Amino acid sequence: MITAFCLNPSFDKTVEVDAMTVGGLHRVRSSRTDPGGKGANVATVLARLGAQVRCLGLAGEDGAARYEAMLDAMGVAHGFLHMPGELRTNLKIVSLDGAEVTEINEPGPEVNSRMLESLLRLVRENCRQDDFLVLTGSLPPGCPLDTYARIMRLVPAPCVLDASGETLRQSLSGKPFLVSPNREELSEVVGKRLESPEEIRAAAMQLIQEGARSVLVTLGAQGAMLVHPSGTLSAPGLKVPVSSTVGAGDALAAGFVAGFVETGNYREALRRGMAAGAASVMTDGTQLIRPEDYNRLLDQVEIREV
Repeated sequence: MITAFCLNPSFDKTVEVDAMTVGGLHRVRSSRTDPGGKGANVATVLARLGAQVRCLGLAGEDGAARYEAMLDAMGVAHGFLHMPGELRTNLKIVSLDGAEVTEINEPGPEVNSRMLESLLRLVRENCRQDDFLVLTGSLPPGCPLDTYARIMRLVPAPCVLDASGETLRQSLSGKPFLVSPNREELSEVVGKRLESPEEIRAAAMQLIQEGARSVLVTLGAQGAMLVHPSGTLSAPGLKVPVSSTVGAGDALAAGFVAGFVETGNYREALRRGMAAGAASVMTDGTQLIRPEDYNRLLDQVEIREV
């Protein structure tokens, strides 16, 4: 069983407009709403890849039933603790003139100490036999920055961490099996802009020295670099038609976990992660992957020793 944690779920509403202009009036050409939150994205991709997965976490009671019904419709098992407040809505504005996606994210309801203890009890009682845990996404207001580290210390399973800033720093003490920052997040943590592959690898090694076992750095269209105990691998980005990059990093992490659970091999895990990430950018808005795209892309992934 793989458990993906989603402590700050959202309704991801994607709207398309002809052209995004700050301060202007925009008429929506199309609109859709999907269950969001990085943990839910990871769980959805894993379910579509055929993995045994569930999504656990916290959810505002106002909207929780609708959110859970959406996960049910997608075949994603779940278990959310409900807390006072409204489940947040994140707005993605897609400009049809080719401009970058504009995202407007709500903070979510505030977590108190009682809800945090209930969450940790949920972990202790349900996750000790898991194959993998995935801890990803922003922490809701009121949630201590070391929450992910506290979860990791409660379970023997290897944990994948996708966080940024101070949350990432404070989570390294939990000894994650894999940390998956993008270039900008890694640059922020080490305090310098990273340009060359040598700089990226050195920064990844710094995270390993601080507690991570391995580091997967996502580089957008340039692909990804994986630094692990036996060496360093890189994978160039696949050339695919891009509809939306939203959720691509979540799909890459999901593909990696699915591959590692099945094979125990870093190279194969990276290959599957790259195929899943590329398949994700081929879908509109926040729709994530189509399995047929993923299967077609697998043989196109090139893995190199660095």
